[in-house]
Amino acid sequence: MKEFNYHILVAIVNIILLVLICLFLLIASFSVSAPIDDPIDKVSRNISTGFMFVLWAVNYWLQYKSNKKKWYLPLTGAVLYVAIVFIALGYVSPFIRELLIK
Repeated sequence: MKEFNYHILVAIVNIILLVLICLFLLIASFSVSAPIDDPIDKVSRNISTGFMFVLWAVNYWLQYKSNKKKWYLPLTGAVLYVAIVFIALGYVSPFIRELLIK
C-alpha cells in the first residue's frame, strides 16, 4: 500500500474514532436523574475522558509512525482501542471508584 493512501486511511479511521468518543461523551453528559454533587464522580468522569483522549492520541501516533504500512493496522488499532476503552471504563473504572468510596 502506498504511503499516501495509508496515511489517508489512518486519518479516516481515527476521525471516526474521535467522532465516536465525542458522541459517547455527549450521551454520557445527559442524565435523567437528579444531579448529585459527588466529587468522586466528577473526578472519575474527567479521568475517563482524559484516558480516552490520551489512548486515542497514542493509537493515532503509533499507526501513523508504523513501518509496515499495511491496511489492516488502522482497523486492528481501532478494534483494540474500542476493546481497551470498554474494559477500562466498564470494569476497571467502577472497581477503582468502589475502592475510593470505601
